[in-house]
Amino acid sequence: MSALAIGVVGVGAMGGALAAGLASHVRVVVEDQAPGRAAEVAAAYGVDAGDAATCDVVVMAVKPQDLAGVLADVVPRMRGEAILASVAAGWTIDRLSAAAPGHPVVRLMPNLAVAGGAGVVAMASRGLTGEQESELRAVLDPLGSIVVLDEVHFALATAIGGSGPGFLAYVAAAFERAAVDGGLGTAEARSIVHGVLAGTAHLLSGGEDPAALQARVTSPGGTTAAGIAVLEGHGVSRALGAAVDAAAARAAEL
Repeated sequence: MSALAIGVVGVGAMGGALAAGLASHVRVVVEDQAPGRAAEVAAAYGVDAGDAATCDVVVMAVKPQDLAGVLADVVPRMRGEAILASVAAGWTIDRLSAAAPGHPVVRLMPNLAVAGGAGVVAMASRGLTGEQESELRAVLDPLGSIVVLDEVHFALATAIGGSGPGFLAYVAAAFERAAVDGGLGTAEARSIVHGVLAGTAHLLSGGEDPAALQARVTSPGGTTAAGIAVLEGHGVSRALGAAVDAAAARAAEL
């Protein structure tokens, strides 16, 4: 287990997912303004409920509109050498640094799959020493894929990495509806759809180009080719691109 202790302030959906993903390899301390919520998460994942601000790394996992007030409470309780991290969309490194002068700051954008070690975490930082960055990367690595980015790309990373599971779940729900409409039972349809998504993720996990996988699956004149022709005819690729653009724009506004 890492010598670092990680504090998570705010354990809603994302904060809870981080606590779950970190619990097996680092000491985690959680706190939340909602009465009883920290104790509930602590019991569920085997972490501690207490003063998260006393930890080596303090992760702010509250809503962007609430972060200023929570930082005003948390930062004075942090140790001088502690690292402040935030998963709040729209809060830039400049803004975090202004709220926590003297502290190294890290901006993170995870998705909910970090709970099971299969997430994606975009990361940008300021003020970390080489040793601190190495230690933090080692702590975060079990959450999934860690992608270090220039902060200018964070809105796009938020749209794809953060919102991406929601977009794919939307597609999965459409597949399921189509299967049920075609006569399958809901349980059968869901089992097939879940299996297809998991299997496709496995096929892509080695870094294969998605277009190359599509080509391997698509025999000329076959069933996949017929379906993709319909997707192209309805502009699905353009619609997905527009969805990413809209999510990125919203992330930049927050």
